Amino acid sequence: MGLLSVEQLVTGKRSDGREPDDFSGGVYEAAVNQEKQDGHRSQVEEGGASEQEEVSVAALNTDKSGRLRLDTVDDLFNILQLRKRRRERKTPALRKEPEPEIVPEVVDEELFLSAVMDNKLPVVDKYLADGGNPDVADHFQRNALHKAASKGHLEVIKRLLEAGAAVENKDKLEATAVHWACRGGHLPALELLLNQGAKITCRDKLRSTPLHVAVRTGHYECAEHLIHCGADVNARDWDGDTPMHDAVRINRFKMIKLLMMHGASLHSKNTDMKTPLEMLNAWQSGAKSLLCTISEEQAGV
Repeated sequence: MGLLSVEQLVTGKRSDGREPDDFSGGVYEAAVNQEKQDGHRSQVEEGGASEQEEVSVAALNTDKSGRLRLDTVDDLFNILQLRKRRRERKTPALRKEPEPEIVPEVVDEELFLSAVMDNKLPVVDKYLADGGNPDVADHFQRNALHKAASKGHLEVIKRLLEAGAAVENKDKLEATAVHWACRGGHLPALELLLNQGAKITCRDKLRSTPLHVAVRTGHYECAEHLIHCGADVNARDWDGDTPMHDAVRINRFKMIKLLMMHGASLHSKNTDMKTPLEMLNAWQSGAKSLLCTISEEQAGV
């Protein structure tokens, strides 16, 4: 009976052969290419940990019925090690209580902008309560609203708007807070800004609309919301590219489908006189040529 109890604790397998509930990790998805690579890396790391545990389980000495055997000291050592690893995995990490925010007596502009980025509401409130300018900006002319929108800090955005921050102010790249909310992929922030009168037709220095930015950065929900709010799916930027050109160039299938559903043209030409369809065909032709060349070289080896 004692051996069965150890087996249950170590492997989680009951004597009747039933298995415990599985705790499978979710699949990480991201729109920006770098984020996809980071997600792939974390999945590999998770898989590596699982594989290591499987090796340890396989190393255990069992009889024909699958029950653990304790014939040697090594068997006992393997059991204790696996049990320890399972216990560490199941033990929830202790959450450290957040320390109370220390608000300085004087909050200058630099500290205020830093607090906006870090979502430190007490510091933001102190600055605004003392009559600070909500539209203060850094040397790139990125103001507090731009920064809060890029991070998706809703409460900070609300405080800034209540203090009179201008929703249409632009930075050095002539991007507005709406552009930054789309670049960060923060739908609630985007919705809040649009509800406060921000325009979906605003253009940055490259003549990109917020829809262009949402498509390029792969933030589907933001792109979908902009379209539902009336964004022009065939708007052209400085290079004559429509959002469809961008979606095809970066191979964003969901974005292509979304744009097509809402009437985006496949025949609009950019300044290079290329339509999205021609860009797709050129890309496929180039990929096919490259693969054929590699195949021929490998065949000749």
